[in-house]
Amino acid sequence: MHPFRSHSLYVLTAALAAAQVQPPPDHRHDHDEPLALENFVISASPYARSQADLAQPTGVLAGRELNLRMAPTLGELLAGQPGVSSSYFGPGASRPVIRGLTGDRIRVLENSLGTTDASVISPDHAVSLDPLLIERVEVVRGPAALLYGGNAVGGVVNVITHRIHTSLPDTPVQGRLEVRGNSADREESAGLVLEGAAGPIAWHADYYHRRASDVKIPGFAESARRRAMEDDHHHHDHDDDHDDHDDHHDEEEPVFGRIPNTALRNEGGAFGLSFIGRRGYFGFSHSVHDSRYGIPAGVHAHLHGHDDHDDHDHEDDHHHEEDHDEDVTIDLRQRRWEFQGEITEPFGAFRGARFKLGTARYRHTEFEGDEIGTVFRNRGYDGRVELLHQPVGVFTGAIGWQGGRSDFEAFGDEAFVPPSRTTTNALFVFEEAELAPFTWQVGARVEAQDLALRDGSGTQRDDTALSASTGLVWKLDDTWTLAASLARTQRAPNVQELYADGPHAATAAYEIGDPTLRRERSLALDVTLRKRAGFVTGAVTVFANRFNGFIFEVPTGETAVPHHDHWHFHGGHDHDDHHDDHDHHHDAEGGLPVYRFVQRDARFHGAELEAVFHLHGDGANQLDLIVGADFVRGRNRGDGEHLPRITPARTKAGLVWSHGPWVLGGEVQWVSGQRRTAPNELPTDGYELVSAYATYRHVAGRTVWDFFVRGTNLGDAEARVHTSLLKDVAPLAGRSVNAGVRLSF
Repeated sequence: MHPFRSHSLYVLTAALAAAQVQPPPDHRHDHDEPLALENFVISASPYARSQADLAQPTGVLAGRELNLRMAPTLGELLAGQPGVSSSYFGPGASRPVIRGLTGDRIRVLENSLGTTDASVISPDHAVSLDPLLIERVEVVRGPAALLYGGNAVGGVVNVITHRIHTSLPDTPVQGRLEVRGNSADREESAGLVLEGAAGPIAWHADYYHRRASDVKIPGFAESARRRAMEDDHHHHDHDDDHDDHDDHHDEEEPVFGRIPNTALRNEGGAFGLSFIGRRGYFGFSHSVHDSRYGIPAGVHAHLHGHDDHDDHDHEDDHHHEEDHDEDVTIDLRQRRWEFQGEITEPFGAFRGARFKLGTARYRHTEFEGDEIGTVFRNRGYDGRVELLHQPVGVFTGAIGWQGGRSDFEAFGDEAFVPPSRTTTNALFVFEEAELAPFTWQVGARVEAQDLALRDGSGTQRDDTALSASTGLVWKLDDTWTLAASLARTQRAPNVQELYADGPHAATAAYEIGDPTLRRERSLALDVTLRKRAGFVTGAVTVFANRFNGFIFEVPTGETAVPHHDHWHFHGGHDHDDHHDDHDHHHDAEGGLPVYRFVQRDARFHGAELEAVFHLHGDGANQLDLIVGADFVRGRNRGDGEHLPRITPARTKAGLVWSHGPWVLGGEVQWVSGQRRTAPNELPTDGYELVSAYATYRHVAGRTVWDFFVRGTNLGDAEARVHTSLLKDVAPLAGRSVNAGVRLSF
């Protein structure tokens, strides 16, 4: 039997059996537990709601688990959550992948506002925040377009920083100091938070610094499949031209033990003020985030081959290639302002109102050695207003507006997307009706997107997208809840999908957009069974999502070859049979395979399980068994082919024991191999990740010391993330220990 199926069958059987066991008396759990359905979520509704009271499946990472799973990037921080994986592009850059969807279908937010960066454009572009000092992360799995637009068709990740206070702190000064390190990359990080109150004014200040070296791995950087393909390629070249083999095909030593050029340095901070009164509050914050990180060595080399068939230009092209053999590093800088306010007293037909506005200036420079290769800039804002109306019959809810603008430009070697201005405006309504034992949640959204190119062509495109959703929460009894949601979503194509035209090193392809693409439509269904108390607590979810006009890239069968300042295109259109995985190599002319954005009907389906078995609890001691599993399938509905980079099936199990100030735990995660691959995509082997951790809390008056240590990948397994474009050149870190201390006062 397939490993995932056997593990999942055991877990599901155990969960159903344990649900019939009589719960122990007065068994309570705090917010730091790995799974607590009483966590309140603000990202799935205009009102803060318990996870158990929402129609959509959600996740919350906070407290002890957030502290133990801390990572330099948001994608790696969330990669172990149900239904969530990572687009891992080395230690410096990764975005969350939810149910096989990422990029412009996952909305990454900071305090419910867009991050205004360039992370959607390419997987080597980092999200413009460091998770070190965040308070919590909320994840909505599945469509959240109603509140956040068509770009949230796959889900929402909302990072809460708490830099703008909504209520007065208890003391004039309070804060925390945190120091940690990691053995895998010799990471050293530290953060300081200070905040307090003076009369009606609450203030906040923070600073963080993170520094790490090249990441340590358990074996070769390149996978066995890639090394075998390269050996075959070299042997083929030797047979064709053995006289020149020694001159032009000297093999380099394979990278072993570490991934070169993966060091990173993050630094930033923020300051915020809030004015808090009887009728509400108003606050603002200013934050700075600077990051310098390397792209794993060899990734950008796809762009810099030369034309061996033109003898006249051979010397100049060879010199050009040598110029670009330098390591590529990215220097990212963002300056961000946030404004937030709320009226908490009723006025007229409304119970209250709130608004949020975020503005940012973002610059991202790619250095090839000491030379500037490409610069990306983004300036824009994202704002929203929500009016919470008085009850109308059985209905309570809100109406709202959301708008934003992004002025994006890129110039340099990889400026494959033209400069553009994207403006959005949307109106939405959300209503909820409680008719015990049922709670209905319905809503609709209309969103206008105006996209104008700023390249002098006068090109402009306007799209209007309509989205609607309905949900039902059925409280079967005091412990069991059945929830279902149905969402119809439309997403307008972005500037990259419409107008890309140029080489893109992160995907090792020459990308071409299609200005005739229409709006992407989807119909998604989620059904979740939850249990909130008793011997076992948790949730199991099944989901399906059908897309009409799903936008993705396919190979055309052509090869783009650089020649002076132009690209020449060669080859035919039979891409299914004659081209290997574009992530790894291209033809002998040193060109790039050409990929074009197309639309096809597609379908996704899968399931997610998360459960805690409370094995023992007597007040002083507590022992829990934590289990989880998820899988997703994604196919082209036309020809049945699998879609690229779909998350493989995963299962995990762990034990957590707490005794007074001590907490000890361990976990094993089984990741299945992925053989359901798209054309031109290599399969990925499965792996197991073993981890263990310990925490100790010492309380002395108002001062709290938290000591923690976590070992990850203790088996030193070679782990390659199938959802990553770099899966065959950059595996996850090997055996490592992350340790630190947090002082709260």
